[in-house]
Amino acid sequence: MASMSPILRIRSAFRSFGANSEQADEVVSAVDEYYLGRQAFEERIARLMAEQRNQFLFGVLIVVLD
Repeated sequence: MASMSPILRIRSAFRSFGANSEQADEVVSAVDEYYLGRQAFEERIARLMAEQRNQFLFGVLIVVLD
């Protein structure tokens, strides 16, 4: 089970709680709409870090030139 994707693990967990297959699939599809994969998450963090770095450098530039 360690190699299963988080979405499949969620489905399996709901099945173990007594949900039928249709209910588990419905929950998984709802979660999947909002779930970011690892690559998408890393890309989002990289963009946020780049924006922060640019804002910091712009602030330093403003202070130095002022």
